[in-house]
Amino acid sequence: MKLFTPDYYVESYRAIDVEKLKQRGISLLVCDIDNTLVAHDCAHPDDDVRTFIQKVKQNDMQIAFVSNNVKERVETFAKEFHAPCYPFAKKPLKLTYRKMVKELGYAPQQIAVLGDQLLTDMLGANRMGFYTILTKPVAKRDLKCTKINRIFENMIFQLLEKQGKLKRGNYDDKIL
Repeated sequence: MKLFTPDYYVESYRAIDVEKLKQRGISLLVCDIDNTLVAHDCAHPDDDVRTFIQKVKQNDMQIAFVSNNVKERVETFAKEFHAPCYPFAKKPLKLTYRKMVKELGYAPQQIAVLGDQLLTDMLGANRMGFYTILTKPVAKRDLKCTKINRIFENMIFQLLEKQGKLKRGNYDDKIL
């Protein structure tokens, strides 16, 4: 169950203290897009996302986007940030994460991954040894394939709660 457990659990990406991430040695923040930063049917970043990304960059951290969604969607979203993006990532598989590490040149302990799903984002990033940040989904509507994942995710949340490791809705208020 450790592979599904995030290092940090927040209600929203807005709650992340970017300065604390930097102090932790994080140099690259890898963000999922759909239901992490915006709803899956929102093609472009909103002002809150822009402010967050600007804060990341102001703290001398690089941003990248990794998504299981298609190339056009991911590139459309990432374009204005001039940030590397990795569509059709096949998370939780390691292939795209390995490619990203090689291309961007960061060690696993310098990378944090932000996502909204235990089965894709947390599992994939934990398998790579990255710092993991789970956020509550920004919208209740999901793609059909994600709805299936959420069924299994609910079971994992129940197991993690029984083990005292993670309870849905009990967000971390500890310092990163």
